[in-house]
Amino acid sequence: MLSELIQIAIVFPALVLTACSNTEPLQTSTGAPVAAAAVPITDQTVIAETVGRATIGSDPLAWANPSTGSAGVIEQVRPGTNNPNGCRDFVTSKQSLEGVTRFNGVACPSDGSWKINGSSGLH
Repeated sequence: MLSELIQIAIVFPALVLTACSNTEPLQTSTGAPVAAAAVPITDQTVIAETVGRATIGSDPLAWANPSTGSAGVIEQVRPGTNNPNGCRDFVTSKQSLEGVTRFNGVACPSDGSWKINGSSGLH
């Protein structure tokens, strides 16, 4: 009986180590290919969409862009003064790695979404 236990004690670890030392590649199930990473969303896009969803004269609205790590607060949303077609004037802050900045801009509806008109200094 003792010799059988000794044989098991010697053979069993060797079997375990043999099973763990397999150099074959890991087999995985085949599935649909993983989609390429989405194009990062710009701060302009996030701000424009937030302005578009806001109510004119609403309370300050927070925005955040997980693609860039930037965030801010849209402080004012007013009817566009120099732009027809439902455009809105806005004032927002932007906090990023470069620091905190403030922007005035105009967001307008465009093909089912909102876009910032002109060069606002936002990326």
